[in-house]
Amino acid sequence: MLLACLGATSQAQADTLLTLDDITPTSGSSASKISDGILQLTDNSLSNRTYQIGSAYSSSAVDVSSFSASFSFQFSGGNPNWNNKSADGIVFVMKNAESRTSGGPGGGLGYASNTENGITYAGINRSIGIEFDNWTNSTFSDPGGNVSHIGIDMNGNGRSLTTLNISPAFNGNGPWYAWVDYDGSNLSVSVSTTNSKPGTAMLSYEIGSLESIIGSPTAVIGFTGSTGLATQTSQVLSLDIQNTSEPVPEPGALALLGTGAAIAIVRRNKMRLPETC
Repeated sequence: MLLACLGATSQAQADTLLTLDDITPTSGSSASKISDGILQLTDNSLSNRTYQIGSAYSSSAVDVSSFSASFSFQFSGGNPNWNNKSADGIVFVMKNAESRTSGGPGGGLGYASNTENGITYAGINRSIGIEFDNWTNSTFSDPGGNVSHIGIDMNGNGRSLTTLNISPAFNGNGPWYAWVDYDGSNLSVSVSTTNSKPGTAMLSYEIGSLESIIGSPTAVIGFTGSTGLATQTSQVLSLDIQNTSEPVPEPGALALLGTGAAIAIVRRNKMRLPETC
């Protein structure tokens, strides 16, 4: 019974790390918080809707030794001056607190290094990014066919470590639900138009130590997004990140466990004493 209580105490320590309320738009970027706390990374209603770069992050770094993240997002609209085509997408980012907050517009998704209109943008170094991309950029070796895809990126490089085509297209078919899980070595991603997590991850990659990549046991977490000549409104609707590291009992709980064990031993020994005359 004592062990059960301690187990419940330990489990309670696996608290939520972050929600969307903890994510703040980066000053000077196109990101903003709108009604109901929705994070809007790019805005298709602007008169100058092209080449936007939006970013938003948690105000403090959190433990990323092992976690499970779930969030929802939606893309809508297109550029009426460019055949109503829509682009480019968003990136779920885990980065060093000292790393830059954004990469380039267009195919850079606000995360990766690229060159647009003669301007070269650096990517977000010391980071891992999960892209939700709805435009095929040959520069980044994006998969062909269906333009919507997910990918796992590293250190501001837009050439994904691994990708997967997604159908239907992200734009206009949301809201979409996404899950990102990291077990200390393997990073896995899934998406769906229903809020039901697939039993098997849709995309995974053995990245090894996230701490080694980021250069810290903690990371700032957030999102980036961008437009190019093709544009859209990109919004993150919800976010929940749980720490899935093995919970460790507090010192007081450990002391209680030791006391309980000692009492149990004494009682057991008393039961074994032989009867006396």
